[in-house]
Amino acid sequence: MRTKWIAPAAVSSLILLLFFGFKIIRFQGLYYTFNDMYIFLQASCSWMNGRPLLYENIWGYDDRIHNNYAMLLWGPLIYVAGPYAVFMIQAGLSLLSYGLLIRQLSGRMANWVLWFMLFVLLVGPVWFWFNDHPGIGWHPELTYFPLSILFILALQANRPAWFLLTALLIVLVKEDGALLAGAIHLAFLSIQYLATDRQRNIFGILTQPRFWFALVSWAVLFIAGMAFLSYKNHAAEPEPRLQQALMAIQKGLHEPVFLRKNGLLFMQTVALLLPSFGALLFGLYQVNWRQTGSILLVYAVAQAALLASNWVQGATYYGTNPYFDLVSLTWPPRFVLVYTFSVTYCVLVWVLFGAGKSAVTWKPMLAGLLLLITQFPIVQYGRPDYQWVTMLRNLVKHRYDPVKEPMLPESDVAIIRKLGQTLPAHSNVFIFDFLIPFFYQHYNIWPTENQWEDADLAIIPKKDFQHLGEHLPRVMKHPYRAIQLKEYTIFVTPAYEPYVMASLSKQTALK
Repeated sequence: MRTKWIAPAAVSSLILLLFFGFKIIRFQGLYYTFNDMYIFLQASCSWMNGRPLLYENIWGYDDRIHNNYAMLLWGPLIYVAGPYAVFMIQAGLSLLSYGLLIRQLSGRMANWVLWFMLFVLLVGPVWFWFNDHPGIGWHPELTYFPLSILFILALQANRPAWFLLTALLIVLVKEDGALLAGAIHLAFLSIQYLATDRQRNIFGILTQPRFWFALVSWAVLFIAGMAFLSYKNHAAEPEPRLQQALMAIQKGLHEPVFLRKNGLLFMQTVALLLPSFGALLFGLYQVNWRQTGSILLVYAVAQAALLASNWVQGATYYGTNPYFDLVSLTWPPRFVLVYTFSVTYCVLVWVLFGAGKSAVTWKPMLAGLLLLITQFPIVQYGRPDYQWVTMLRNLVKHRYDPVKEPMLPESDVAIIRKLGQTLPAHSNVFIFDFLIPFFYQHYNIWPTENQWEDADLAIIPKKDFQHLGEHLPRVMKHPYRAIQLKEYTIFVTPAYEPYVMASLSKQTALK
């Protein structure tokens, strides 16, 4: 039995486990405080507390915005472990998919290919950046990457049951999952068609009934998902995001600022895809540029469809969100679609075209090194907000995010952290953003005032630059009283006052 896959699989597992530890450090250091991750944490297990399915306290009925039904699968684990659960889920899916992929590649390719794929595509700097997901920490779309690796393994093994299972998991992640899975499946059929005859042109695939059956099936599934989402959206309180996005695009096409911004975002997206695209080209180089035109045409058509989807989704925020540049094409939950397709397509081409069978020479070593090293400046260009040196320095020198540290006096933090641990699990709280990770086990309420149940506890900074105090009468249960800390004010109902007093007394005892 060949065992050359064991070493790279062990290294990939070690890297993934270290990255899991990195995520925990970042979370506990208060780097993940923007609300998105907490939306999914609340929605995943809302039904376990007698709330509506996929309900969360920011936008309310989240299933009217997205088809995030895969979250229900992770709900029981999230109910117990909160964000640690989603970090574990991401790590677990990655460990499984990477191990299986490396083992499969080892039976078809030279040993150097395993290391090349690992460091260039699977754990390179681009992968590191979007899985860190700065400021937020996690989105369910990040699971597209490991799930799609399992999907292509099922396709290559011709295992219908595994194909249906992995395809279903991808589709349940979000409404654009059908678009991604369909693109990968159609790309697989196209490459398979080309691989059986070197003289074939990609347009011949249009004569294949199997291709059309797959195309129509995925198109129907995607349209059905969007129609279902539209029905849910308009059946109650409408939030027509698609119409808003299309109107923003229609208007923006006549505005130079809109065109410049989107042009730059497109160039940044292309830059972030260059390493995986370079790996694809290196694979074609090894097979003497066989059918390159057809291979690149399939890649371009699929990526155009995914980019168009991302562009429309991102356009929703144009003119309404000051951080539009950060939540458009290069936002990790959007970029992961095009990166996932790029990597899985590259792997399929290498496997089906028989690349990577030659012994190692200086060429793959140099190509791999260049494709790895260049990712560092590429990420800096694609996401200027992500500074490698600053990020690592802050992690080493500061216990908490240095941006937040001026508002984190040690005495207050000790009380607040203890309070988060002392409250009954899944309590209703209204907490200042910087402190939300301390209350990950609870239902935090945001100023959108879409809470299912009013809060028993609120913590607001005395320098209330977010004007959270204005919302207190509408988010707190009455009556409540104020307890002063150094930088914060705790507002608490009589039922929860004993927990606050216990935390205060414990801190006093420690002094």
